[in-house]
Amino acid sequence: MKIFRKILAYPARWRRSQGFGVHSPFAYHFITKVLREKDSEYYAYAEISAFCPKARRAGFNEIFAGKDMSTPEAHMLFRVLCHFNPSEVIEIGHGHEVTNIILERAVPKAKITMWNPGRAMAISSAEPFILVNLIPQGETDAVTTMVSKCLETGNAIIVIRNIRTSAAARQLWNALIDNTSFGMGFFDCYTGIFAGRRSLPRQTFDIII
Repeated sequence: MKIFRKILAYPARWRRSQGFGVHSPFAYHFITKVLREKDSEYYAYAEISAFCPKARRAGFNEIFAGKDMSTPEAHMLFRVLCHFNPSEVIEIGHGHEVTNIILERAVPKAKITMWNPGRAMAISSAEPFILVNLIPQGETDAVTTMVSKCLETGNAIIVIRNIRTSAAARQLWNALIDNTSFGMGFFDCYTGIFAGRRSLPRQTFDIII
């Protein structure tokens, strides 16, 4: 039944992914020029691709490369970081050398903080970028609380990966979408990007990235 619903929903998702029916200028530009940008060859693409799992034949092992980051997703994350150009990034669940390279090439001057539930998070920027690679077991509530606090007092850009394969990631994404009264979400079943800006109306776009 789920597969049947997905098949029925595919044409609408495809059209939305091309910008059809997207009336928000921010959402239209973000979908067509950032998330689904296919024509430009960014300066760091080749280096990033070399660290993705399919490049293991080049000599990188699974632990070093990060087993769950595909090349298209890595390139998309790089574009998203370049677009928002955050001064502060909070990374939850280390993505190994893939995300190290992406962060170093996209936002070399940003303050990078690894999530530590036992340590108070001192957020210094007006719009932190929160990258959720993997939520450690037993820390779903703590991560959800931290993300919620960021949005209680200001803006935040949140990227949640592995939503299809991680129950904790799905729970965090659903809580974010259901409980936030502002901001735009972009979702392709695997990755969710939430532009938590108070200037944006509350909308979610199911698309194909």
